[in-house]
Amino acid sequence: MTKQILKVMAAGILAGIALFLMPFILLRLLAIFLIVRLIFRLVGGRRYNHRYGAWGTHFYPAFSRRWQHMSDEEKKAFREKMENDFFNKI
Repeated sequence: MTKQILKVMAAGILAGIALFLMPFILLRLLAIFLIVRLIFRLVGGRRYNHRYGAWGTHFYPAFSRRWQHMSDEEKKAFREKMENDFFNKI
């Protein structure tokens, strides 16, 4: 009977210690997670955009779709037109 009471008391004490220390452990884990996330954001550069399936194309999705469906001749003509427009403005 005494052993049973001691087991319940020990379990209660351990549970109390665990509940008391849980916020400190969670805060440390959260801080570590945020630091790692910040490092990845600083070093990683741009994020991959899953919606449009390419890097940086989420800014101009209509243009991106149009560019992907252009033939090689159309792309070449577009580049030449843009180069001519750029150099004529200078």
